[in-house]
Amino acid sequence: PTDPSHPGSNVYEFGFSKRQLNCTGRSVEVLLPLKRVSSERFSVVVYGHGQALNFEAYRKTFEHLAKKGIGVVFPAYDRGFFDQDWNRMASDFVKLAECAVNQTTEFDPSRIIYAGHSKGAYVASIAAALAHSASSPTEPRSMILFAPAGADTSTLTQLDPSLVLTVVTSDADSIVDSKFSDQIYRMSSARKKQEIRIKSYDQTKPTIVADHFWPLTKQTWVGGKDENALHYYGSWKWLTAIAQDLDQGHSATHPYVYGELTTDKGVSGFHDEVLRSWSPED
Repeated sequence: PTDPSHPGSNVYEFGFSKRQLNCTGRSVEVLLPLKRVSSERFSVVVYGHGQALNFEAYRKTFEHLAKKGIGVVFPAYDRGFFDQDWNRMASDFVKLAECAVNQTTEFDPSRIIYAGHSKGAYVASIAAALAHSASSPTEPRSMILFAPAGADTSTLTQLDPSLVLTVVTSDADSIVDSKFSDQIYRMSSARKKQEIRIKSYDQTKPTIVADHFWPLTKQTWVGGKDENALHYYGSWKWLTAIAQDLDQGHSATHPYVYGELTTDKGVSGFHDEVLRSWSPED
């Protein structure tokens, strides 16, 4: 998109810096927009990685956010490939987010977004409930989950009812069952929630397929491709718009993620699909 107001456009107002923090002996990578005025503070996306995926797999997404004036925290929440202690990983997710935000005075702890892909989306959903139960100072106000690889029904009912939740599935995901997204939507105690399905570009050359790994911006041994249109019109657009909504007072009305342009890919004739959403009266 060339329109600067489009959240997925590559029109940027900010430079950024990258930091690597040490939090209780764990590595946390941070991208920080460069302030234009001394008083400026930024919304923050805390992003959970998929199985066997590191910072580099999503780096272009994080750089896009930073250049749009949105901070990023990337916590290494697991302890290896075979780690399946979901509650401990979620607890680490929260603790590492708190540590990183506390060390970065440019971040606004009242404008936190939890996000994640696959395994990271599953962990982020549990982490949001833990943060609410513990009254964490960096509890998320919004959350967006890309292709969650699980659903913990025991914690979904403990989410803050005021949390604004977006769950994203894709039409060509052969790795993760969409039942997890369905369970997260149905069981979540969030009053404002939506489920979106991102669609493939079936008529483009080359065809762009919304498979399980579409949120990655670098090809890895498990899958993914380098930057493509799905990022501009999907993950980049929604992540940026959610942060902009927080910056504007958290009304949950930003048109590119909660309104009439939610499904707009920016290409004539191509749209995603809102499967379910809250009533405007809610």
